Amino acid sequence: MLSQEEKIYVEQACLKLKERGWFPGEKFDLSTITEQEIAVFEQQHQVTLPSLYRTFLTSFALPQKSIHICATIYDMGDFGPLWLRFDCPRTMKDISEQMEILQEIRDFCELPEGCFRNLIPIGDWGAGWGPLCIDLSKPEEMVDGDDEDTWSLVWFDHEDFDWDEQYLGEDGLLHGQAALPSLKVLLDWYFYGELENKYEQEEGVKPTYEWYQDTLKL
Repeated sequence: MLSQEEKIYVEQACLKLKERGWFPGEKFDLSTITEQEIAVFEQQHQVTLPSLYRTFLTSFALPQKSIHICATIYDMGDFGPLWLRFDCPRTMKDISEQMEILQEIRDFCELPEGCFRNLIPIGDWGAGWGPLCIDLSKPEEMVDGDDEDTWSLVWFDHEDFDWDEQYLGEDGLLHGQAALPSLKVLLDWYFYGELENKYEQEEGVKPTYEWYQDTLKL
């Protein structure tokens, strides 16, 4: 997508999330993060953020710094609801702080220096299963929805501490378990609710904000 198309897409995604009933009575403010602040962050950490993520960061500031949302998605062969904690940084420092938490894990697991340099933490998969990250070593333009090895959103099981055996690649970088093909798919499924009509057709249940809340009681 072109930059203007990305901006419209992200803004509509946030509005669609609210239209679908999430965060009733709360306001979505405009983001105060600037392109200059992102450039400083990229230079500091020696990374290049994906264009769509940059657009998300500079669009809206959602009600909390991290939000818990649910959607009907495909996950490991299952089709159903899955909760997600998604980070909505107010400043680039918020992202740096999440990266520091990954460094603490590196120290605990005695992993090699720099093994996290390809990872940008953006939340928690399953809203408690473990860190959800963008893997910068997997360009989104190369993503193949049918090939999980190309997926750019990955997660790390917080109950697994053999990260050197489970996740450390021959390139010296950590590569987590496949979560979603891309950030765009995350926004399509969690913000736009793209799969909800299909779920209703197949299961005879209409996913609504109230229905998602009820899944927490199961």
